[in-house]
Amino acid sequence: MIKLAHENEAISISNLPAEVAAIVVEIATILDENYGDTRDAVHNLGGYILIAESPEDVETIKELIDFQYTLPEYVDLVSCENGDSYTNSLMLLSSDYSISLIIPLSLTPKELLKYMGE
Repeated sequence: MIKLAHENEAISISNLPAEVAAIVVEIATILDENYGDTRDAVHNLGGYILIAESPEDVETIKELIDFQYTLPEYVDLVSCENGDSYTNSLMLLSSDYSISLIIPLSLTPKELLKYMGE
């Protein structure tokens, strides 16, 4: 799993499709502009981005976020030119702390899929 919070960490996503990488950079830029590019993403306001790469990563996310009680702000489908599809989900954990989840569509939990496109 890839965890990042700042735009300058985006080098770690070079293996992702361009469409997904662009969304990750956009989210990281928003976090940096609004909460600072030197913040500690775990202990300060703002939040971070988690990119799942395997079923084990999704299980780790499920341990971190209880989808029965934490509802997504949105779940968007990201269709890539290479044929891959991902979901981009925003989980608001407080008024100033969020986790953005980037997950291959085939691995996205059904609890999130039901909110896609609403």
